[in-house]
Amino acid sequence: MKKFIFLGLTFFALTAFVQQTDKKQVDFKAEEQTIRSISMKWLELVRSHDAAGVAALYTEDGVAFRPNLEPAVGRVALQKLEIQNLERNPKQIESWITDRVVIAASGDLAIEYGSWTVTGAGLSGTEEDCGKYVTVYRKVNGTWKVASDISVSTKPEKSSL
Repeated sequence: MKKFIFLGLTFFALTAFVQQTDKKQVDFKAEEQTIRSISMKWLELVRSHDAAGVAALYTEDGVAFRPNLEPAVGRVALQKLEIQNLERNPKQIESWITDRVVIAASGDLAIEYGSWTVTGAGLSGTEEDCGKYVTVYRKVNGTWKVASDISVSTKPEKSSL
């Protein structure tokens, strides 16, 4: 009987030890800074017209939702979206700022909230817009990748009156 209790307690102690060592501590501040850095790298890629670089920031099945367009799904479609945007807006200057980043307790998902502006849009290069965005990041093999990105304009529509 003592042997059975000893084995049971040993099993319980080992199970608790393994569970504790499997749980890694998430450095939320470091993860947030990494997301902010990726966002700024993304902006650099957009400004340098590197469509392939932008697409590489996404997961294989990443999705971008843009106003008045069907969602772009996957890196090939995402790269095409970037190229088309460049062709439609050759003088466009984009800017954005991260308002906040939320890291999941598991440390493998993150959400970035921010504000964006665009100047010099359209073929004429005179259009402007502004809005908000939400970007969801997922860790893939230890690296943060964009799983989904959505942006909306907050610029009031022109009145037809």
